[in-house]
Amino acid sequence: MTMIIHDNGVDRDATPEEIAEAEARANEPQPLAPRHMTVLAFRNRFTKTEKVRVELAALDDPAAGQALRERAAVVRVGQADLAAATYVDVDRIDTREDVQAFEAMGLLDAPGRALAILDDEIQPHERYYG
Repeated sequence: MTMIIHDNGVDRDATPEEIAEAEARANEPQPLAPRHMTVLAFRNRFTKTEKVRVELAALDDPAAGQALRERAAVVRVGQADLAAATYVDVDRIDTREDVQAFEAMGLLDAPGRALAILDDEIQPHERYYG
């Protein structure tokens, strides 16, 4: 197989090593497209009931014990991060941990909902194109 290389303004035949390198690169798996969603699309993956539970869980009760107050703070921190985001990367570790924590807290409708929210295929209308 011959291959032409454009080298410093001159076309020349590729060396066997250059051909082998090009073939190796052609066979490498292509990187996955980033899984970025608009913030609204991400929020819409939660049911209305789930969103209400999250909002209620974020309320701080000064009379509650430290564990409940910390749980409410965890929820508020996640909400604040989402509010400050330009887009949501559903593969980020902190995003995944937050949604999985919501499930562990019983804020989601059913076991497995966190992975459905995070891993369902991103539809074109959900994708962030910025």
